[in-house]
Parts: sequence; C-alpha cells; structure tokens
Amino acid sequence: MYRKDVTFTAALFASDRLAMDVFDEQHLILKLPLTGLWKPKPRRFQADPFLFVKDDELFLFYELQHWDDPGCIAMMKTIDLKTWSKPIIVLKEPFHLSFPFVFEDHGAIYMIPESQENDSIRLYRANDDLSSFTFVRILLQQEKKEGIHFNYNDSHIFKKNGKYYLFTSYQKNWMYYQELYVSDDLLHGDFVKHPKSPVCMSNEYGRNGGSLIKYHSHLLRVTQDCHADYGDNISLMEVMVLNENDYEEKLFKHNVFSKNNIFIDGGHQLNIGKFLGKYIYATDYKINKWTWYQLYASVMMKIGLHKSK
Repeated sequence: MYRKDVTFTAALFASDRLAMDVFDEQHLILKLPLTGLWKPKPRRFQADPFLFVKDDELFLFYELQHWDDPGCIAMMKTIDLKTWSKPIIVLKEPFHLSFPFVFEDHGAIYMIPESQENDSIRLYRANDDLSSFTFVRILLQQEKKEGIHFNYNDSHIFKKNGKYYLFTSYQKNWMYYQELYVSDDLLHGDFVKHPKSPVCMSNEYGRNGGSLIKYHSHLLRVTQDCHADYGDNISLMEVMVLNENDYEEKLFKHNVFSKNNIFIDGGHQLNIGKFLGKYIYATDYKINKWTWYQLYASVMMKIGLHKSK
C-alpha cells in the first residue's frame, strides 16, 4: 500500500546505547539516496528496512520499488558500518513485495515478505550467502471479502516456548485489524487464529511498523500511525502477556520519531540489531515531494519517452 505523491527511503543510525532518542544526524550512519529522479522509472521506495547479522557481516534487506513497477526485495551488506556492498535483488515475484522480515530458525535463514497483493503470507528460505531466497510454502492465504481493502499487511513471526506467533493485519472498511496466529511447526503446521485475535483495532496502532523488539526488559510491538495520513510516525506497544490462550498489550511510547530534518514528513519503520558492539537502528523516512512526478511522467508518456505498463 502506498500513495502516488509520497516516497520512503531507508536510514540507519548507530549508538552505544539502547535508546529511543538516537534518530538524528549525530547518529546517522547511512541514508539511501533517491537516484534517477529524471529517468522514466526512478526509485520510488527504498523502504521497510530489516537487519540481520550473519558471521561477521551486517545485512540490510529492504523494499525496492521503481515507478509503476512491483516492489522487490534488495540487499546490501557491510563488515565495518562504513563501506557497503552494491545493492542486489534477492527476491522478485510478479506481484508486489515489501517488509522483508528475515529470521533464523533451526539453523536456516528465512524471509517472510509482505505479499498482500497476492492475498497471502509466504515463507522463503535463503541460500548460503543470503543473495537469493527460494519459496518454501504459503503460511496463510484467503480471498478478499466484502469491505476488505488489504489482506496480510506487514507480517512477522515471534517464537516463544516452541510456538510460532504470527503477527499480521488487514484493512477492512478503512480500519486496520491486528491479527495473531499460532503454530507448532513453521514448515508443516497450520497457523490457527489466536483466541484473542484481533488483538488491536486501530488506524494508529493496528498496523505493524517492524517486527517485535526486545528493548531492555520490555517486548515491544512496533506500530505505524496511519490514522491521519499514511506512514506519519511509529509508536510502540508493550506486549504484557503472550501465550496460546491470552494476549495483552499497552502503549509504551507514542510517536517515536521527532520532527527533525530527517523525519520532517514522518516515517513508518523501525528495527534494531547489534553489530560491532553498537546498536543499529533501521528506519525509513517519508518525503512528501512527489506530486510533481505525476505531471512529469504524463508529459514523458505523451512525447513517447516513458511507456506506461
């Protein structure tokens, strides 16, 4: 889900501290540039960044989308937080992909990207160097029902006591519902709806903005604020109870991103990792400056320099 007049691009921050006040230029270590703005298909989105550490490398996975093309999943990596590899495409499908949640289970590395355009939640497995992912299975799938605009937004898994808790959301009649499913077996088991699902119904807290975060003694669900506009900010819900029969959460922090020079228009993603003794924060920030491109693209199509898909 995106709007034609906005874009998002990723930014990474680093700090010796685990804190929520590091999203400023002082702690900024990487900001993905928007390139090709005057080409027929510039990069529209470099959004939904996720971090994963393997051996002595930090991997950054994110949604890459060019104008009017479906999103795919890109990856770049570093060994020193200074020099990054050239981005490569690690997963592409005929339908839109985003939100590349990457995790390890029983020695294998998997990805669950958002594939709501396909009305499904899909599991992929990485090759040895994480340069490509192969389809494994569909975890959940359903056709859109009356009133539903989006199925299965921004899905991720949290494993606890041998159970796989799958967090996802759908939008019905312009309201987000945060749902929770449970399974005993990632590769072969059914994901059954949790008895407390939906666990949240809100355009402010009902859609995820990253996977669950362990923050000091707290377990936090990252939410993106869509109640006034898409991707305005993120908030944090503390998970108080999580088991097969019960779920409880409460607001931990409202509006994490301050309106500084980076997040002046907002942002809608947060993930935290640790690398080289530092806490690394993966975010994206919104830019409300793309209305001009629709006019530009229309002119280019009329003179034959830009073909519509």
